[in-house]
Amino acid sequence: MSKRILVVGSKGGSARTTTSVLLANALAKIGDQQVGVIDLDPQKSAHNWLESYPIDGVDRISTSKQGQGKDFIIIDTQPLVSPSKRMIEEAKSADFILLLCSDSPLDIHATSLTVRNLLTTKALKKKSHLLFSRVVKGTGLSKLLDQMTDAIGIQRLKQVIHFKNCFREAPIKGWRALNTQAKDEIKSLLAEILIKLK
Repeated sequence: MSKRILVVGSKGGSARTTTSVLLANALAKIGDQQVGVIDLDPQKSAHNWLESYPIDGVDRISTSKQGQGKDFIIIDTQPLVSPSKRMIEEAKSADFILLLCSDSPLDIHATSLTVRNLLTTKALKKKSHLLFSRVVKGTGLSKLLDQMTDAIGIQRLKQVIHFKNCFREAPIKGWRALNTQAKDEIKSLLAEILIKLK
C-alpha cells in the first residue's frame, strides 16, 4: 500500500512544487523506492518538471489507481485557502499532510485560513505538519517560528527549508542544482517525515 504525502500551501510561491519534486527525488535515492507524483495544480508545474528532467524511480501519475505498486505517492497542489471537494478527499486519504508556509505575517494569516478550512477534524490535524520554507536565516522573523506555529495551531517539523537560489534553479537543473546545505535540508526533511510515517 502506497504512503500518500499531500503537500499543501495557502499561497503561490510557497515552494510546494519544489518541495514535492525534491522529496520524490530524495525518496527514489533511498532503497530503490518507487515514487509517483500527482499534480493537482492546473499549471502542472510538477509534471512539467518531471517531463523535462526525468528522475529514475519517479513517475508522473494522474490518479491513485495509476500509482498502484508505488511505495510513495506525493500529491502537489494549487494554492489553497478554500479547499475543493477533491482536496478534502485527498486530505482524508493522505497518510501525511505537509503544510508549507513562509515566515511572512501575511502567509501566517493565509495558512491559518487553510488550517481552519481544510483541517477540520482532530484526525486531519494529527497527520498534518507545518514546514517553514523560504526562510531567510538570521532575520527577526526567522527567530519567531515557534510563536508563528502557535498562531497556526498545528505541529511543526523541526527542519526548516531556507531561502537559497539553488532551490530556484532546481526545476532546470534538478538535484544537481542543490548545494550541500540544500541537499542536507531535503534529506533531513525526508528523514523526519519517514519517522512520523512509521
